Amino acid sequence: MMQLLAKTSTALVSSENNRYISFSMLLAVLLLMTTPLLAQPAADQQQTVSIQREAITLRHPRDYYVPLNLKPVRALLIASPIDGIVHAIDVKPGDKSTAKTVLVRLDSSIPQAEVARAEAALEVATQEHKTSTNKAISKARLDLAQADLKIANIRLEQTIIRAPYEGEIFRVFAAPGAFVRAGDPLLELGDTSKLQVEIPLTRAQAQKGAKINLSVEEQAVQATVDQVLPLAPQFEKLRDLANSITSAVVILNNNSNQFRPGQSVSVALIPRYPIAEIPTISVTNTPEGERKIQIVRENVIRDLKPQILGQIGPERLFVAAPFSKDDEIIVSTSQPLADGAQVQPVLKVGKTETTPGQTPGRTPAKPPGKKVSF
Repeated sequence: MMQLLAKTSTALVSSENNRYISFSMLLAVLLLMTTPLLAQPAADQQQTVSIQREAITLRHPRDYYVPLNLKPVRALLIASPIDGIVHAIDVKPGDKSTAKTVLVRLDSSIPQAEVARAEAALEVATQEHKTSTNKAISKARLDLAQADLKIANIRLEQTIIRAPYEGEIFRVFAAPGAFVRAGDPLLELGDTSKLQVEIPLTRAQAQKGAKINLSVEEQAVQATVDQVLPLAPQFEKLRDLANSITSAVVILNNNSNQFRPGQSVSVALIPRYPIAEIPTISVTNTPEGERKIQIVRENVIRDLKPQILGQIGPERLFVAAPFSKDDEIIVSTSQPLADGAQVQPVLKVGKTETTPGQTPGRTPAKPPGKKVSF
């Protein structure tokens, strides 16, 4: 479990340089600490700012990564219906086809000969039926000849493979002159007017017909929930970050063909940056309506845009952001702090103040922490 150290800091604003700096640390209840800090604003005025902050423990995003890609709602691997030799392929990858468009032609020499033989057999059976004295037998032979002709025509039609619906050719697996068995793949066809992807969602969001925000290769789009499913096995690892989650198939309209099958998709529950557990009150909104958190990094205030993951009760949540391992999350401040503001220990003139149990002139060792490399 994550080990957190809550600290409260006081910053003193000043532009004076080359003065003697000392740390004054007071141990308080529940591990709260107060450390005088020095910030440098534009003006030569001093002001005190109280900062409550926590150390964070990071998790690597690769432990939760699941690749997501757009796929056509309708995709079909078209196979050869019969044994035969490929005579011609009338399309290539990237071509658009309409319904009933000819895609592949198999050699039809043998099927045509079978049709001719069946037609001749039917003619013989017809004439025999006219002159036969045993009409029952001759009628049966006539019916058999008609069935043979129907089968021969079907086999001849199977040498012409057509598109079952309007779509795009993705791949071609055969070549003219190749011998194929019945069931061998010839090409792949897909309808790209609608694309889909299965994603993890919180159960509150997973409602059929609901609009979901996602990102297709950094382009923000909206998709519609089409199916709500049990959580897929590849998403089980995400239960560490959010308890109540499920799988959903979402549909993306692509009538203007702005998206392509295979493009990568990013969603809120799959982190792309290091992950940390932070207090809910650390997350604020910018004037533009975007989420924001602030950290202290090497005595500098930094604004980060978090990726909100799962809630842990009412007071804490997991977020992903471009953290570094020594960052401290700012829980609250007595006044707003701008991105890039520098904070330092307060300046003390004269001798260094010491806390009980601390040897003067020595800096207390930093408690050992778990190292996370990225």
